[in-house]
Amino acid sequence: MERVLVIGHGMAGARLASELSRRDPELSVTILGEEPQEPYNRILLTDVLAGTTDESELGLADERNAAEIRPAVRALRIDRERATVSADDGRTYGYDVLVLATGSTPRLPPVKGLISDDGVLAPGIAVFHTLDDCRRILRLARDCSRAVVLGGGLLGLETARALALRGVEVEVLHAVDTVMERHLDAEASSMLIERLARLGVAVRTGCAVTRTVGTGRLTGVQLDDGEAVPCDLLVVSCGAKPETAVAEAAGLPVGRGVLVDERMRTADPAVYAIGDCAERGGALHGLVAEAWEHARVAADAIAGPLDETPAVAPAATTRLKADGVELTVVGESNVPAGPAGEGPEVLTFTDRDGGAYRRVALRDGRIVGAVLLGGAEAEADRIVELFAAGSVVPEAERPALVRPGDREPGQAAGPDPDATVCYCNNVPRKKILEAWSQGAVTVGAVARRTKASTGCGICRSKVKALIESAGAP
Repeated sequence: MERVLVIGHGMAGARLASELSRRDPELSVTILGEEPQEPYNRILLTDVLAGTTDESELGLADERNAAEIRPAVRALRIDRERATVSADDGRTYGYDVLVLATGSTPRLPPVKGLISDDGVLAPGIAVFHTLDDCRRILRLARDCSRAVVLGGGLLGLETARALALRGVEVEVLHAVDTVMERHLDAEASSMLIERLARLGVAVRTGCAVTRTVGTGRLTGVQLDDGEAVPCDLLVVSCGAKPETAVAEAAGLPVGRGVLVDERMRTADPAVYAIGDCAERGGALHGLVAEAWEHARVAADAIAGPLDETPAVAPAATTRLKADGVELTVVGESNVPAGPAGEGPEVLTFTDRDGGAYRRVALRDGRIVGAVLLGGAEAEADRIVELFAAGSVVPEAERPALVRPGDREPGQAAGPDPDATVCYCNNVPRKKILEAWSQGAVTVGAVARRTKASTGCGICRSKVKALIESAGAP
């Protein structure tokens, strides 16, 4: 029997085990996971921080498999010649196929005082990557008078809003002039900052933190202009870097991540890499939908494809999970407009009084990127559907893409049984209704049957509404 060894028991590793089990229940799968907990949904950690989701709701109960799980075990060394992995539990694990699902680690900026003399985060300072990190922030926030979040990316803004919901005075400090600069232009950034300010989150851009302030306990941070910003809690949210150390030490080619081909194989045909640690086609992939797609592709390569409809690659969609803010980003959201007849066609709409901003980029009539701030969720869903389907939008209908409340383009997509409800798992409306007809009458039951709502969690309300509108099976 072929032995599959997986290093990493996060969302990618757990999904891989599930995919392998579906293809070959007799396959021998062993998973080494550094964390002591069962695998959980990291995407919902900011909801736990905000108090809108309980820890008990984080479990990936849908990822059932027969794998042998080794929790709280860290892989130390890969011996590719002997096809073994040495771990810190003193054991050596053999493999026929090795899959690296080592994820990523928080990136720490060169700020003096973040790390104490004993090599750990200094008092009052936290990163936000794991459940233990979330628990640490909650403990620190209980006695916190003022918090600073260092970094105005997606996670930083979600963290700040979550702390504000806990009643903490909070300010975001961001080094560049635009928050979420990979996704937003200056106009969208400005409007988002205004919206966050109304929700109790102050945001300051274009400022660099050079050091922490305080002896024995944190009292603030110092900016490069000498200003001291008071705080007794500092959450560092400056991005993440792929965890590649064990792969690099084993002689596997590494760029920004572990280099893999289209089947998620490394230069060693017996070794695969998936999720945040993998670099495919020159790109890193940090979305859960992409990690799960990696798991499916690797499982196909290891155990053969399932005899079912070919999976569709997930749409590159990001939504800010911050209570009171509606922001959806799709594809190449910040791509510049080209000259007439060349490059992307970019349509924009701004309503500062109403807090609405739309930016949609099209190439050859197809949506390649969009930013949708404010407005109804259904309007954002319509754009995502058109983007995911690669639909050509007729020229006469394109202005309606950025007019709030105008639903002309893709009008038929709403009731379409093939319309996607859960983008993390590519679950269409018809699959949810099929589960409902078979007795799945709660969101949890539908999740167990279809995996809908088990990713970012944003589609939970849509799944619930769909079930309720269907009535009793």
